[in-house]
Amino acid sequence: MRYRWCIVWIILASGTARAQVAGDWLRLRQYGQTIGVDSLCAEPDEACLTRYFTQIVYGRRPRRLGYQGVAERIDTSRISRLTQQFRTGADWCPLLDSLESPDPAYRQLKEYCQRCLIDDYMTDSLTLEQVWETLNTYRWLNRFSASRRVVVNLPSATLRVIDPAGQTLLHSRVIVGKPATPTPSFTAEISSVVVYPYWNVPRSIMINEMLPAIRKNPVATLDALKLQVIDASGRVVDPAGVNWLAKPFPYRLRQSTGCDNALGLLKFNLDNPYDIYLHDTNARRLFTRSNRSLSHGCVRVEKPIHLANLLLGYTRFGPSFLTSCPTNASPKSIRFPEPVPVIVVYNVLDIDESNAIRVYRDVYGWWRLPL
Repeated sequence: MRYRWCIVWIILASGTARAQVAGDWLRLRQYGQTIGVDSLCAEPDEACLTRYFTQIVYGRRPRRLGYQGVAERIDTSRISRLTQQFRTGADWCPLLDSLESPDPAYRQLKEYCQRCLIDDYMTDSLTLEQVWETLNTYRWLNRFSASRRVVVNLPSATLRVIDPAGQTLLHSRVIVGKPATPTPSFTAEISSVVVYPYWNVPRSIMINEMLPAIRKNPVATLDALKLQVIDASGRVVDPAGVNWLAKPFPYRLRQSTGCDNALGLLKFNLDNPYDIYLHDTNARRLFTRSNRSLSHGCVRVEKPIHLANLLLGYTRFGPSFLTSCPTNASPKSIRFPEPVPVIVVYNVLDIDESNAIRVYRDVYGWWRLPL
């Protein structure tokens, strides 16, 4: 039975089939403590219960979350109904259970916490804190009700596409930012995918990494890297006429489309202030590494055609697409039927693809930083 925890807490709190409000209050607080919801208030009045149930169902803002570009939704009418059931002594457990995250990973982690309570199974307080933080993230994901949600976890360097029932529609390895250039935790929306994208080289990469090499032999280096020089008007400039020692450097660099492009053949546009996006890559061999914190901040996706087809709602790209490399193809943007939320989180503990609980390396050192 999905709301088995209610039965457990009835036994622990009252020993009767239907506890009165006082027993229910003790039971709710004990349940909240078990899953990492702090004691929010002292008396079970309407305001207090609303806060408790809202956090149990919808969580709180995760640690280290930056930009929030996706609207959150809380079903206040159902929270109000739950509160009234509790206060009148009705059976509120089934409704609460139906409102909590349906994601199987959430259910598995919650059962893990409950086993620890009964069996004294887990004694590592750090791990328990990590479980609670991940449970909160899954509750917070309940605020996003889109038919498809893309969730990127930075420590595991993985991506999941999940539906409203919490079912995983796609699981993919990703490459995220290295510690010196970390990928931020944020929410944004994907509105379209670009086929055969240009790579407009970020200015920091151009100045710090590319120009020193280009200055030694401009024409040969630009040709080897498939780079074009673009002026302020957006026109392609002959590199032979460029003053490569100019400061500030008045041009930008753009990599031609094709299989040698750093973005690969697909780029997923994300509306965010960090200029972070999801994309294919020309270095797919790196997905086999256990350490996949390797990028300048953008997220490289191991299964870009699967992601594109899923978000489009039909098979637009076949298996051979990533090996077809037309020369100088023009970029083409394809809009998705609806914007898709992308939620980038930082869970050092999570459920992996084989349904095992995994603790990942705190790759950015964010877990132990004071809030």
